[in-house]
Amino acid sequence: MSPDEEERYASFTKDLNLEHLKGLKPKSVAKMYVQAILDKKYEVQYALYTDREEAVQWSKEEDQSIPESDRGTIEQNRKLFNNIGKGEFIQISDYEGYIEYDSGEGISGFQMIKNDDGIWQVAFMPIQ
Repeated sequence: MSPDEEERYASFTKDLNLEHLKGLKPKSVAKMYVQAILDKKYEVQYALYTDREEAVQWSKEEDQSIPESDRGTIEQNRKLFNNIGKGEFIQISDYEGYIEYDSGEGISGFQMIKNDDGIWQVAFMPIQ
């Protein structure tokens, strides 16, 4: 992450206020999501998911009940999200897009959704 991304990530982890994400490009938010997974900050990870009502797939409480063993190891997650920051963001509608990147295991897509306040967030189950 860039120094600005690191600073915003640190601020976001403290209070989970989406204002810290305002103006960030989708790839920056995706990198924060990956960092939250690697840091095992699952509350932060959940807070980065879209809050668009029609796109929410499970509650925060349901997310908190996901066992650690189902969240993947650090090595698995590093492999899955490898090079996401080098990917290309492709916008497919006013509020949807995906980051196309080569994880080293082939081309992947990472879905992003812009909320009603114009802030990009991670789609639930983002990997295509």
